[in-house]
Amino acid sequence: MKYFRQLVGSAIAASILFTGAAVAGTACDKTPVAPQRSEAIGRDMIVNGVPISVVGMQFEGTVDDVSKAFRAFWTAENAPAKGRSTASGLMLSAVDGNCLYLLNLPLPQERAYTRGLMSVIRLGTGEANLKIPDSAIPLPEESKVLSDVESRDRGQTGRTWLLDIPGEARWNAQRYRNRLVSQGWVNVGREPEYQSVGMQSPQGKAFAMQRGKDSVDASFSDRDGRTVAVINATRNR
Repeated sequence: MKYFRQLVGSAIAASILFTGAAVAGTACDKTPVAPQRSEAIGRDMIVNGVPISVVGMQFEGTVDDVSKAFRAFWTAENAPAKGRSTASGLMLSAVDGNCLYLLNLPLPQERAYTRGLMSVIRLGTGEANLKIPDSAIPLPEESKVLSDVESRDRGQTGRTWLLDIPGEARWNAQRYRNRLVSQGWVNVGREPEYQSVGMQSPQGKAFAMQRGKDSVDASFSDRDGRTVAVINATRNR
């Protein structure tokens, strides 16, 4: 599980390079290396404005076998793959039209199978089709967006922002809550103040609010004299 979290982080980091790209007409549905089994982690996501699908896969053979198969597939497609070593293993990539295929593999191990993460990023020139638009959820004042991820399933859409805000968490949490109330949001739950490890006093605030079919869970914590906030919005279809 820890390995997959690291790989998802790598996929999100890679998507930052393509911020501003959007869904193109291309299906982006090729499978460079057939897996033994697969698990959908996020088939319909928008990460920092970029449409991306993420699937965990298990392949037969070693990391080297999978790497060679990936490269051979794209050579045959006239889209040679590139490779780059990372702290967690090997990152392979290939651009096919408006589709960027990214395969993250672990460091070589002595076993007959290999687990990896396949990310497919769709590139284009239009705006991403967000189901929870920016206008639907006000963010805290003076906040800087560090990451922005929207994911969808059949009944619900979720969008999560990681924010950096100047000032103390307690003040920023109260100010944000007041802003939501002024715009018609109502309180549906309030979490107890939580305490960071090694600290002697409460370091943050968390609460939940709702307006119509949209709900917001917000948490604020102090870090190095500033505030780190996580705003998680959900919309029921």
